[in-house]
Amino acid sequence: MLRILTRDMFETDRRAFDEMFRARAAIFRDRLGWQVDVRDEWERDRYDETEDPVYLVTQVPSGALTGSLRLLPTTGATMLKSEFRQFFDEPFDVDSPTTWECTRFCVHPLAGQVDQNSSRTVATELLSGLCDLALDTGIESIVGVYDAAMIGVYRRIGWRPTPLARSRPEIGNLYVGLWEVTAENGRTLRANLSRLIEQTSCNPGEVAAERHGGIR
Repeated sequence: MLRILTRDMFETDRRAFDEMFRARAAIFRDRLGWQVDVRDEWERDRYDETEDPVYLVTQVPSGALTGSLRLLPTTGATMLKSEFRQFFDEPFDVDSPTTWECTRFCVHPLAGQVDQNSSRTVATELLSGLCDLALDTGIESIVGVYDAAMIGVYRRIGWRPTPLARSRPEIGNLYVGLWEVTAENGRTLRANLSRLIEQTSCNPGEVAAERHGGIR
């Protein structure tokens, strides 16, 4: 199940925020070793605290979250305009009311331990929900930073980004990518999600586990 969270829901949905920020710390600091700010086991940055992000989360019937991502309008403060800008020499200008930035894409640590909530399924559900949300709200494209290792994953999931810039070699093999939001992409994602759910329900061991979605 997909849910949308906003900052004004913090007190009424504190459990969901607690799970999301703890999962981000477990993935981005502990597993991937990123230099992120973690306080009281929450990975939470200035965009969470001072901007008005929209969060998309996946949830099982018990209420536990299995994945999450963050969206910010590119007309305001974004990681591409500040933290990520130094990674790239190539110029890119993404500032449009119909383009939103996706960051903190996170498949939660326990999501891969039960059949239909395997990591690839959760990642596909998040991307499918993201595409549908964008279609419903007039967002025409999503921008984000991803590792080259995720290119094949996005191809299998059915929503490939168009690269806008590549990072300097000493940074790694990172790209700024633009995901075009179309009804066709939405249909492809939903069809692939249905197939994954069927596969993982029948053969949970056959689906590889991408532990996070690659969008930073």
